[in-house]
Amino acid sequence: MKKSEFASFMLLIVFFASGYRSNCQTVLLDSLKTKLPRVEGEEKIKTLIGLSYNFLRISADKSLAFANQALEYSAEINNERGRARAFLMIGSAYNTLGENTKAIKNHLNALAIFEAVKDSAAIGITFNSLGIDYHNSGKYKEAIEQYQNSLKIAENLLNKDGIYYATNNIGIIYEDWGKFDLALEYYLSALKIATDLNDQSYMGITLQNAGVASQKLGNYNEALKYLEESLDVSREIGDSKGIFNTYINKGEIYTKLNEPQKAIENFELARETAADSENKASKALADLRLGEALSLSGLGSRAEPYLLNALKLATEIEETNLVKDACKALSDHYIKTGDFEKAYLSFTKYTSIKDTIFNRESRKEISEMQTLYELDKKEKEIEIQDLKIDRQKAQFYFIISGVALLIILSWLLFNRYKLKQKHYRTELERKNIDIEQRLLRTQMNPHFIFNSLNSINSFIAMNNTDSAQSFLTKFARLMRYILENSRKTFVPVEDEINTLKLNMELEQLRFDNRFAFEININEGIDTKNTFIPPMLIQPFVENAIIHGLSNKQGDGKLKIGLIPEGELMICIIEDNGIGREKAMEIKERSGKARHRSLGMQVTKERLDILNEKSKEKVSFQIFDLKNAEGNASGTKVELKIPFESE
Repeated sequence: MKKSEFASFMLLIVFFASGYRSNCQTVLLDSLKTKLPRVEGEEKIKTLIGLSYNFLRISADKSLAFANQALEYSAEINNERGRARAFLMIGSAYNTLGENTKAIKNHLNALAIFEAVKDSAAIGITFNSLGIDYHNSGKYKEAIEQYQNSLKIAENLLNKDGIYYATNNIGIIYEDWGKFDLALEYYLSALKIATDLNDQSYMGITLQNAGVASQKLGNYNEALKYLEESLDVSREIGDSKGIFNTYINKGEIYTKLNEPQKAIENFELARETAADSENKASKALADLRLGEALSLSGLGSRAEPYLLNALKLATEIEETNLVKDACKALSDHYIKTGDFEKAYLSFTKYTSIKDTIFNRESRKEISEMQTLYELDKKEKEIEIQDLKIDRQKAQFYFIISGVALLIILSWLLFNRYKLKQKHYRTELERKNIDIEQRLLRTQMNPHFIFNSLNSINSFIAMNNTDSAQSFLTKFARLMRYILENSRKTFVPVEDEINTLKLNMELEQLRFDNRFAFEININEGIDTKNTFIPPMLIQPFVENAIIHGLSNKQGDGKLKIGLIPEGELMICIIEDNGIGREKAMEIKERSGKARHRSLGMQVTKERLDILNEKSKEKVSFQIFDLKNAEGNASGTKVELKIPFESE
């Protein structure tokens, strides 16, 4: 189950704990609908809110409609608390629909009213709801602040429901950050609270969360235990969404355990569970996972219809991430079946969607930062104008003391204003640099894909299907590394080394094993907990192979070394190729002397940006190597880049 879905469903339970908890939701909804025409005043508001709440997981649109009715009726009878509860449910419905900006706006409206009427319990619930909204928007700092506010109020009120929400949601934050051990610790604390409350809905969701965290920690048997318990609870309370998600999570675990038949069985059960649902996203996900499992099991003929249907459903509902994943699964499937043309088309669509998603989010992020800056600037101008008016009134009543006081106050406010403006400008510049760096990294993907696909094309043209198959398999693995790391500022040294190895193995295939390579990592480097910027070394390796080693007669050799030095990592790339001077002669004879390497151009731009953020000098130097007779014997590059350690 998506964490936002769970949070949206649970956030208002405190309002209805005594009157609306039931194992038979259909009966409850019918009862509320029957009751609605016969009640007025506070009781009508509660009934409308109850309908909105109980429809939240069934139909977010219907939930929103009942919440808006509650808002209109509360305004009509001048019931402020009713308006606040309606705003809270409207925000929750928008949260479920994925419209986070509208969710935040309505939850802030609810918070303002609850604070005005001094309803501490409701304030705590609203803080938690805002935490969910910010979390779904990717604003983790703001989210954790809201959860902490909610937890503090719940503890003061001895409100176990509120403590449960905040504890569980903090676990979700840690899971998103990749701190799975801390996430599991919070989930188990939340599970204890849910058990004390004897709330099966809480227990089912928290058991599932604990199962997912255990899975990500690699504790598969423990994860299956939690998921089985969650499945029992979901069946007991008739939670079809919880049952669906449990089957999906179990199937993914059995896939990792290399038990394809059990994985297929669970994905088929998930598909059956989603069959009666109107949720096309769930149906698409079930078909996608089932198709992937069948393909991995060698049942390609059965897999393809499910993968194509997953793509069709995801496209219909414009679920971009599911479309992307379906294209990737189809590409992997066609590689296995030897249909390289379809594999190429699917993979091209996958990379296009992935880059589009990233670029759209980046542009949106820049736009939002600029908009916030301009709005804040206008607000400060209005504040200054108001202060001038106040100062004039004060001068009329307090001629001497008033002037002195206002001068001091104006000076303090002006300095505060300047500091705030400086902070916003600095933050905006930092954000633009970060986004520019990420966009440059994504430019490396099509550049590298172009070179590799040319090689695949040549193998296919020569009817060398074995080499093409081998190349495609390695190429797919390499693309997985590159695409997984394309949005990360820093990656573990271990991942970067694996990417380089695959890259050089592909180049060995491409150039008929005309060179060998070795990678030497200083023993003081912890490859799993030391992080460097991704794909900075690769362009230099590519130059060494293409310009130095590919034209060499005899055995070529490429050495790569990593040595930490202060706050920088020294990366040495050394080859025994023909040298830069002879390589340039060959380029001039071939008419490619004016060709400029895109990889090196992007790398230089990335290094310039890193230099703006780093205290140490980020740079690279190229040395021409000579033998005893003074002839060219290769090239050596010393690249200095920043690194981080845990």
